[in-house]
Amino acid sequence: MGARQANAVERQSDAGSDPDRILKVTRSGLVVLLVLAIANGVFLYFAPSRAEADYAWAIVPPVSAAFMGAGYLAGAVATGLGALVARHFASVRPLVPAFCALGILLLAATLIHADRFRWDYPPTWIWTAVYASLPAVPIYLVLTQRRLAPVGAVSRDPGVAAMRAPFIALGCVLGAVALVLYVAPDALLDRWPWEITPLLARVFGGWYALAGLALVVAGATAQRPRELPITFAAVATWTALALALPAIYSESVDSSAALFWPWIGLMTVVLAACGYGALRAARLMRASGERL
Repeated sequence: MGARQANAVERQSDAGSDPDRILKVTRSGLVVLLVLAIANGVFLYFAPSRAEADYAWAIVPPVSAAFMGAGYLAGAVATGLGALVARHFASVRPLVPAFCALGILLLAATLIHADRFRWDYPPTWIWTAVYASLPAVPIYLVLTQRRLAPVGAVSRDPGVAAMRAPFIALGCVLGAVALVLYVAPDALLDRWPWEITPLLARVFGGWYALAGLALVVAGATAQRPRELPITFAAVATWTALALALPAIYSESVDSSAALFWPWIGLMTVVLAACGYGALRAARLMRASGERL
C-alpha cells in the first residue's frame, strides 16, 4: 500500500462518516491538557496556602492562587468535555486561539518577571516548558484535523447568528481588562480587590485574555449550536469559582477597594451571560438533533 492510500485509510478510519469528528491525536492532546489543568486547578484552588512554598514562585495571598486555580479548573471543564464527551472538533475549535494566547502571555510574564521564579525548583521548568509549548500544540492539532478530516461548508443556524453580537461584545470587554492588567499592571495594584503583584496581574491578564478571545471567536465563527456549549461552560465555570473567592477569603479581600464592585459586577454579568448561552445552545442542539 502506498503512502497516499495509507493516508486515505487513516483518514477514513479515524474520521469515519463525519468529516468533523475529533481525531485520536486531537483527543490525546486534550487528555494531556486535562491532566495538567486538573493537577494545577485542584492544587491551587483547594490548597492555595501551599502555593507560597510549593509553586513555581511564591504566590500570596492564597486568594490569588485560588483565582488561578479557578482558571485551571475551567480549563479542565473545557478539555474534559472535549476529550471525553465531544465528537466534533468544531465543539472545541473556539478554544484553540484562546489557549495559544494564554501560552504566549504566561510565557512572556515568566520572562518579564524571571527574577520572581524559583529556577532551582523542577516545577518551575515544567511551568515554563508547558507555556512555551502551549501555543504550538493547538496549532498542530488544528492542522492535523484539517489535513485528515477537512470540513466543507456548514449551514448557519439562525439561532446561533442571533447570539453573535452580545458575546463578541462581552469578549471584547474581557479582552480590554486583560490588556490593562498586562500592559499597565502597576495602575491596578492599589485598586484590585485583593493584594496582587505585577506578575500576578499579568498572569490574571492571561486568563482574562483566554476567556475574552474564546467568546469573541465563538461569537464570530460559530455556525452550529454544538460549537458554543463547551466555551460557554468553561467561562461560566471560571467566573462562578472566582465569584466564590471573596466569601471564602474575606480576610484577604477588601470590599472597599476601587475595583471590588466593578469586578463583582463584571464577573456576575459574564457568569449570567455564559450560563444563559450554554443553556440556549443546548436547546438549539436538541431542536436540531445535534450532539457535541
